[in-house]
Amino acid sequence: MNRLFLLPVLSASVLGLAACGSPEPDAVEATPGGEPVAVSDTRADTAATQTALALGLTRAELEEADLLSPGPEFTDLGDVETLVLDAAGKVTGLVIDLEGVDKDVVVPIDAVTSLRRETEIDLTTTMTAAQLQALPAYTGPGA
Repeated sequence: MNRLFLLPVLSASVLGLAACGSPEPDAVEATPGGEPVAVSDTRADTAATQTALALGLTRAELEEADLLSPGPEFTDLGDVETLVLDAAGKVTGLVIDLEGVDKDVVVPIDAVTSLRRETEIDLTTTMTAAQLQALPAYTGPGA
């Protein structure tokens, strides 16, 4: 699991852009041995566009999505807070604010699927609430 978050070091130009970002970023980039850093809106938009092709969601839809258990119950497991990018700008995970506990975790993007129901667009996962709570706490930007 930790290998997912160990990624190449950011270039100085990306770090410069990250320093100018908002205190609550829409996307962060994982760095080896360090805390995630905020990325620019342009980089986040590009990454979300690439992810949208896989999940069928725009960046705005991703950021507004709830994480639900599989149907028919569709229990609310948490809310998407932040996108997690790798050094190439690809979305590798989503920071989820877990429902009912004061904890944010990173859920791998390949562990979620999109769900469209009437006017709602959300994400589902086969991970249980207990499995999500067992993930390490996310403490990076926006947490």
